[in-house]
Formats: sequence, structure tokens, C-alpha cells
Amino acid sequence: MQLFELVSPRLFRPLAGPNRAFYAELLLLLWEECRHTADYSISRAEAVSRAEDYFAALAKPLALDADDAGDEAEQPTRDPHTLALGFLLRLRRTGWLEEQPGSYEEEPALAFVPEVAPLLEALEEILNPRVVTYTGKLYKAWQLLQNIGEEKSPYENVLREVASDLEALNKSLRALNASIGHYIDRLTRNRTPQEVLELFDQYEEKVVAAAYHRFKTSDNLFNYRAYLEEELDDCEAEHLPRLALDYARVERCAPGEAAPAVRALIQKLRDSLEEMSTLMRQIDQSHIRYRKRAVQRAQFLLLSDRSSQGSVTALLRRYAEEIKTPDQLFAPDDGPVAKHLHLYPAAVFGAKPLYPPAAPRSETPLAPVRQAGLDEEQLRKEQQLLLDYARMAVTEENVGLLAKQALAARSAVASSTLAEEYPRDFARIIGLHTYSQSPRRAYDITLTGNWVERGGFRFEEFILTPRREDADHGRTE
Repeated sequence: MQLFELVSPRLFRPLAGPNRAFYAELLLLLWEECRHTADYSISRAEAVSRAEDYFAALAKPLALDADDAGDEAEQPTRDPHTLALGFLLRLRRTGWLEEQPGSYEEEPALAFVPEVAPLLEALEEILNPRVVTYTGKLYKAWQLLQNIGEEKSPYENVLREVASDLEALNKSLRALNASIGHYIDRLTRNRTPQEVLELFDQYEEKVVAAAYHRFKTSDNLFNYRAYLEEELDDCEAEHLPRLALDYARVERCAPGEAAPAVRALIQKLRDSLEEMSTLMRQIDQSHIRYRKRAVQRAQFLLLSDRSSQGSVTALLRRYAEEIKTPDQLFAPDDGPVAKHLHLYPAAVFGAKPLYPPAAPRSETPLAPVRQAGLDEEQLRKEQQLLLDYARMAVTEENVGLLAKQALAARSAVASSTLAEEYPRDFARIIGLHTYSQSPRRAYDITLTGNWVERGGFRFEEFILTPRREDADHGRTE
């Protein structure tokens, strides 16, 4: 069945013309008055009065839209009564409103066509999204599945109810994941840096705390997932015959078709739990990504002096700080200004700005390098210094060599004694403790609990012994 077999083919014309914003506001204004009445109606006089008040407050000259009913566009006017009658007439002709004739005691009324009620609810939801708290849905599903054995209608009152709750929960999580970026953009667009930072409180209150905090703490999926999967296994193993009979009764199908359908529904519930885990990970990533992007936007505004030159300078400074390698020049830019400026770093910096520049060539041959004679004594000192650096380096190999030398003629030695015997190797002595857990060591240390001071350093003394062998395997650990 086609959509325009149910609604007027001209239904969306008011919302697509030059006065679309005013039609939308007037529709929502009237819908607020009619949504709670028995037949979505309001008296014609009251509708005209509401519309007149709206256009009087608007105080703006408007020209009525022309449609295919033979009317022509009129000259702009400020008269609230003329605008109210013209706008209401066009809403009737395009199928939003219908007139209900009055009786002897009742005056005529205007009523919304029932088929457009979901559209008006959707428009209201776009302007004022409802806060979803996700509270208690997983606990409710666990309680229902836990008591399925005592339920007289296990499919109708338990399995189908749990499937509906999990589907609604995943739907809300998908909407939250998709709206985080748009919500951050609405909060931070055309704002001062101070306003951007202050509006983070609203984001925490309306998105994180209200809609997601409970679901990540007390109502966390990980608190219930194992229990829910166990109950679903029990449904398939123990309660399948009762579920199939109840399914056949409710859905009015043959008993032979009920069991496969119930198994398919149980598998759908398992898939819903898996999808919920994936959505939670994506929401966490989106929350971090868009929060970082909003902070970058505030930082960009703080660094800019609001002039064109200052904005470009701040933008180039930001790119220069973030781009470290040549490959980053060609990576996609998802920063806070990418949507507006469409600036590609490679076009600004060039293809090879980070490569080392090549020396310019010239026709003059290179002059020979002049090298003075080497000082043999200085060269020997430098070489000895390099050897001392290499020997004193606290590496596993050097530490093992020190332990081998210290235990060459004895079975145990204290660290304080080593400090006196090797006064220049204090770093390697401390390295014995650093590598005392290495699987490739050939020694063991035992802390004594006594603190000693050697060479101006205070440390806990330990006893160095050869590494003991594993009695079970007869080999070194």
C-alpha cells in the first residue's frame, strides 16, 4: 500500500514552501492543544485565535503561499487575522486539518486527520527528544525468564515480552549512539569557548548521567548477560514444548511450525544481547571522540582572535602540532573545522614538507675536507671513557658478569662488601636487585632487612648467592 493512498498527495507542500518554518511552528502549536482531546479537534474560533496570537507575536510581513487550488501568491501582510485564516485554509486543503460541522449547541471545529498524528509526534520528538534512562529493563527480563517455569502462558507473557524489551532497548541505544555527535555539534556550534565548556554540564546531565550512567553501572549488561544466556538455554532445553504449545495458541499456527519459530525467537534474543554489547562499545568510542572534538573546538576558538588571519594562523598552528610524519598529511581529517573549511593538509604544507631537504647542487666541485691532526692522548681518554660507559651500563649481561666475578671464589657475598670491592660499579650492584627476577640470571638475592650506606647512597642490604637448581627437574630455573 502506498503512502499517498492514506494521506493527501499535497500533505508535505506547506513544509516545503517558503513559509515552511511558520507552518511547522503553527502545526506544533495547534497539536499541543489537540493531542489530548478525544478526536484531535479544537473549535474553529479557538484555532483562529491561537493562530492570530502566533502571527501577532511574530510581527513579520508574510505572503501566503499559492497552491493548485487556483489561488495566487498575495502581497506580504502583517494582519494577524488574514494570516491566520490563510494558513489554516491551506492546512485544510493539503490534508493536515479537516473541518467538523457544528450542531445546534456546538460550533464548528477543526480536527487533525488521524493519519498525520504519528508525523506530528515525530516532529515533536525531533525538537524535544525524550530522555531514555534504560533503567530496570535487563532486570525485568532476567526476572521474567527466571520464573518462566511457573508461568501459564510462557510465550505470550515472558518470551515475547522479553523480546520486545530488548528490541526497544537496542533501538534506544542505536538512537543514542547516532545522536551523540549531533548533540555535541548543536551544543558547541556558534558558541564562545566559555559557553562550550559550560554546556558540557548539560551534556553530562542529559546524555551521560540520565541516559547512560545507570546502564553502565547498576543496570550494566555484564551483570545480567550470563544469567540471561543461561535462562535462554533452559528455555530451549526444558521449556520448549510448553513454549511451542503457547506459541501455537497465540499465533494460531500448526504445532509443527511452533517449535522452529520459538527456537528462532530464542536465537534472536541471543543476537540482541550480542548487539547490545557492540552498541555499548560504539557509544563509549563516540562519547570519547566527540568530547575530544568539542574540546578541540573550544581550544581553537581560544587561540583565535576572531579575525580571518588569526583563524587561519590558529588552524595552521594546530595542524603543525599534530602532524609528525609525512603519512599523516594524506590521512582523512575529522577535526572540528573539517566540515566547514574542507582543508586538506597536503594542499597547505605540500607533498614533502617533513622530508629532510636535499643539498642544492652547484657546478663548483666540492672543496677537499681539511682535517687537523688527532691528539693521541685525547683520543685515548675518549676511547677509555666510552669503554667505561659500556662496562658500567646497567644491562642484564653486565649485571650477570659482575655476579659471576663476585661469586667466582665464594658461595655468598653481601652487597655492602661488593660496594667496597667494586667502588666504581655501584650502579651494577644495584642492578643485581633490578634483574633478580630475570629467567636468564645465574644468581639469587636474599634481602636481609638491614639498611646500609655506601658511597653516599643508602640501600637495603642483600646477600648474593648462586642460583639454586630445581629439585624436581634437575635444571636451572
